[in-house]
Parts: sequence; structure tokens; C-alpha cells
Amino acid sequence: MPQGYVPPVAGGYPPALSATGSSPASSVEPYDYSSAIDPALEAAGPAHVAVPPPYDGSQGFRPDQLKQRGLGSASPYSSTASDTHNPRAKRIKIDDLLSVGGVVPPPLTPPSESAASLTPATLDGIKRFYSDHYALAIDDFLETRWFATRGLAWMLNDARLCEQIAALLERFRTAYAPEDVGAYALTQALETRVIWSLMCLCRAAATSSKAAADAGGELDARDAHASGLNEAVRRLSVFEDLLSGAVVDTNVADLARLGSAQHDPAKLRELEFWRLMGRFLTLRDDEASSAKEMDDALAGCRNLLEGRENRDVIYSIAIARHVGQRVAEFPNALPEAAGDDEQDVRHKLLVAKDFVEKEAAGRGTTLVIQRLCGMATRAWLLATGA
Repeated sequence: MPQGYVPPVAGGYPPALSATGSSPASSVEPYDYSSAIDPALEAAGPAHVAVPPPYDGSQGFRPDQLKQRGLGSASPYSSTASDTHNPRAKRIKIDDLLSVGGVVPPPLTPPSESAASLTPATLDGIKRFYSDHYALAIDDFLETRWFATRGLAWMLNDARLCEQIAALLERFRTAYAPEDVGAYALTQALETRVIWSLMCLCRAAATSSKAAADAGGELDARDAHASGLNEAVRRLSVFEDLLSGAVVDTNVADLARLGSAQHDPAKLRELEFWRLMGRFLTLRDDEASSAKEMDDALAGCRNLLEGRENRDVIYSIAIARHVGQRVAEFPNALPEAAGDDEQDVRHKLLVAKDFVEKEAAGRGTTLVIQRLCGMATRAWLLATGA
């Protein structure tokens, strides 16, 4: 096993629920592998990552902590924000966010002959690793249940993805010298690609489901809703657009069907969080007429965080995307803000940036959170040309 590779430690955030929503996880002994290298240190030299202390969720964006952390009701996007920086975001390709420390993961290529001959033991390891470390964590991030209940079959149907997961597991079993930063970076880059590819499985399933429904399969259309597939696809699109800096024409999260959710207050709040984040992505930063609407959308999201790590992360990335475009020093030269002034946009930005970077560097309670936060920090560098 690589020295310094340790599993994430779940703390103040509740663990991902099982597919039935009843209880966390599995009794299978996890592989021993590392949290992320701090993005700020990736190129600086060898890294040894210590096991993080139990995570205190109050350090995230919690409604009861907003005022003291500089994220109160005052708009962070007021006319007092710096206008010296070009506010127009640069659209980023997701493939450009998969590298770690300049190391690019191998592409998803057509499966080799070896992919068709993966041993039963290797396939069992792939299935176990998916179920134990990725499926529930992806479901928890997108607040769905599709990956734990349906995703495994779609993963096993993708030979090239199985081949890459097998290669990733082999890297986890390989001992690298502590100073071999490139080897660690390649492992993390490969894992980032694997996680993103796994998240995109819902799109392949949705395409298949739509084709079946178009052919007259009413049950397929109903199942896509009941299984959480439709929600997974829409929320993945919201998160991808948030990361890439896209401004979209349609709020896909506004298309969710209420169904029984109208009698479930928690579900209604969940739907509203994603709807508001989707609404935020339809508004342009460079249009003054959108300022109030963007402020309202983000304020609404902030009031729906409810101590959920995924929402803390998504909201923080939205703050960094929106405010960071107006602060020329973001992300690498952001000065420490003096005091705790709620109207100091640099302080708000600093809190969001610090939170996401620490989640990427190992405080995130799942590997999925850590790697997605790593993608966000790379997006900041690409968007600003830093």
C-alpha cells in the first residue's frame, strides 16, 4: 500500500445512507488509501497526509455560523465588490479538471483484450470497492439513490471503466516511495477520472430509458422517476455546469416532479436547494439586472444547507465562482481579510475557498467529496488563468 494513503474519516457529517435510507454501510474491511494532497502543495514536493481529525460540520456553511464567519444576510455581490477583474467566466472542459499536480490520468480508451478477461476475483474487488466507497458517496452527494440500487449493473456493462478501476485498485496495492509525488498524483488523477465516469453512468442509463420509453415502454419512464435516475441526471448537470463556469438557458432542476415529496418537508427542502442552485446557473454575472436574482438564489441555498456536507461544498463552490470572478487576487493571492466584516467580499470568498481546499486536502468525509473539491480548486486556476 502507498505510504501515507489513508481512508477519509467521517466526522460531524452523517455518513451516506444505504440504498434503503436506513443505515450506513458495509462491514467489509476498506482498502487503505490516502486523502488528497493539498492542492496548494501538489507541485511543491513530497507529501505525507496525516489522518484528519473527526470533521466538525459546524466548520462548513451552517446557518447558525454564517454571521460570525462573514456570510450573513448582506449581499456578497453588491456594487462595492471589486470591478477590476473581468466578471465573465471562462467555460472549462471537465477533462481539464481531472489532472492532479499537472499529471493527467490515462484516457478512457476502448477496452483492451485484458478487460474481457478480468478474473472473477478482480471483478469481485471492483464490485466491492464500488459499493463500499463510491456508490453511496455519489448518492449522498447528488442526494439520490440510483447509484447504490442501479449503478453497479451499468458499471459492469462498461468494460473500459472496469479496466480503469482494476488499474486503480492495482495502484492502491502498490507501495511508492514517499518522495514519489508523481505516483501519488497519478493515482489521484486516475481516481478522479474514475469517479467522474461513474457519476456519468446515470446519463447512459437515462439515454437507454428514454429510448425504451419512446418505444412505448411506460414502465421504463415511471422507473426512471421512481429509481431516482432522473434526479441523478439533472443534479449531475447542475454540478457540472457549476464547475465548468457555464451559464445555461434552462434550469433542469426545475423539472423535478413533486409526487409524494409534497408531503415530505425534508424532500421539499432538498428539491428547493437544487432548484435554486440551478436557477443561479441561468443568470449572468455580467448583467446588472441579474444581481438581485443571483443574490436571492444563493441566499435561498444558504438557508437550506442543513448541515449537509454536499450542500456546504456546492454552495461554497458557487460563492467562489461568483465572487472570485470579481476579485483580481483570486485564487492564489487572496489576502487575509481584516476582522469579520459581513460586507467584506474578500472575507466571504476566503471562507469559501478555505473550506473547499480543506475538503479536497482530506477533510472531506468521502473520497468522492475530496476528489470533486479537487476539481473545483483546479477550475479556479483555469478560469482565472492563474
